[in-house]
Amino acid sequence: MRILYTYIARRLILSTGLVLSVFVGLFLFFDLVTTLDHIQRGGFSRLFMILLLGVPAKISMLFPMSALVGATLGLSSLAIDGELTAMRAAGVSVGRIAYAALRAALALGLVAALLGDFLGPKAASLARREQAQAAGLGAAVNAQGLWLKEGHSFVDIGEVLPDLSILRLTIYRFHHGRLAHELFAASGRYRNGRWRLRGVSETLFRRQRLIVKTSRRGYWHGIAPSLLSVFAVNPHALSLVDLFRYIRHLQRNQQATTHYQLVFWYKVLAPLTTAAMVLLAVPFVFRHGRHGGLGFRLFLAVVLGLIFYVVNRGFGDLTLLYHWPPLLGAAVPTLGLTLVCVGFLARAG
Repeated sequence: MRILYTYIARRLILSTGLVLSVFVGLFLFFDLVTTLDHIQRGGFSRLFMILLLGVPAKISMLFPMSALVGATLGLSSLAIDGELTAMRAAGVSVGRIAYAALRAALALGLVAALLGDFLGPKAASLARREQAQAAGLGAAVNAQGLWLKEGHSFVDIGEVLPDLSILRLTIYRFHHGRLAHELFAASGRYRNGRWRLRGVSETLFRRQRLIVKTSRRGYWHGIAPSLLSVFAVNPHALSLVDLFRYIRHLQRNQQATTHYQLVFWYKVLAPLTTAAMVLLAVPFVFRHGRHGGLGFRLFLAVVLGLIFYVVNRGFGDLTLLYHWPPLLGAAVPTLGLTLVCVGFLARAG
């Protein structure tokens, strides 16, 4: 039985890898079209680097769908060749075949999750830096934040949030090569053509003394938020550990965290979602047996995957709208799909 499990797993892994390669290549082409107009410096070598750095994130995003289509392709090829019929004739139940597929799915899901969790965030950070340099923003990005030059001033922004508000803004203004003015703001939000700052502290550097001023609010006519969009924190690009720390950070700053918690649980449950998608392919293939075109099966698998994606994201939006627990919003669609698959497997067996 171990040989049979290994054989089924190998077929599923190869077919899933093939489908994943096609999907990633397709999305990279779309990215190529949208990114081409924004590249000003570095030419195609930098463009290729940006696209390459986006591959780990795309693998993580596309893997559940690829697993469903890949499992359908692998099992359908076994069915068309009569191998599934031979397995059943040898006394192998549908449940055992599903178990073999499930083992392969969990292994692949864990690999994809680890790839997206460890390699993805580092690649995304490098991609943001390359995009900034390619767009000619004159920015430097490091672990402490974002540095920009504006005239005779240097701007240090700690974080750019997804709504393009900013945290920990520091502006250093120079006069004749000497630091003349330093402004710090805990947070800022762009409204009506200017930044509205909160928690403002200003330091004026005079020859003989320092003048310090503090105020609850202030204004800054600086960089437009559209230029900062490339540096915005994308929760999907963070590792689980960094995402957990970021949620705690936002809570300390009285920021909304429900969306980030939802993304956190999506990432935790990703291997289980992949397993459920593969389970969906098993009864679907057995129902058609050796009959029915392979193209139709793959098309139907893509449609089912898209339906689940829409339902999954739609339920997440309802979770945000009605303030349901984020774990509930992330788990219910996967749990529902698993129950449906178990029901189909029971009927197929």
